[in-house]
Amino acid sequence: MSSSSFNPPSRTARQSPARLILIAGDVLIFVFFAVQGRATHEMPLGTSPVITVLAISAPFAAPWFIVAPSLGVFRYNTLARPKRMLLATTVAWLIAGSVGLLVRAAILQRAIVLPFAVTALTIVGALLLVWHGLLSIVLSRRIGQPAHDG
Repeated sequence: MSSSSFNPPSRTARQSPARLILIAGDVLIFVFFAVQGRATHEMPLGTSPVITVLAISAPFAAPWFIVAPSLGVFRYNTLARPKRMLLATTVAWLIAGSVGLLVRAAILQRAIVLPFAVTALTIVGALLLVWHGLLSIVLSRRIGQPAHDG
């Protein structure tokens, strides 16, 4: 056989699409939260909706995309293990969401409003957990990993 014979994709190659899909879904969750929040409070997105959505979501998304990788949320050995994924996502969101609330309060130069804090942490956290859990279950089944494995 020649050296150009078929080699199965490496673990790194297999994980890249899954990681990118996970990250894209996370971005959509932060965008959804910003847009839905404005709509719920009947506040327009203004003349620059993209800038408005970025300004609203950035205080939460930035800490998330720093904390989550640090705690292994996007690692291969977490992606296809639902229990591990849900635990890592929960811990990362509690930290990142709390930092996000502090960042938002500093930017707006006002105190953290408890009802908003509870709503933001709960809604975004629930969306992240559902998204990560579902994707992790799908991945665990595709690679033959038991969905209950932690």
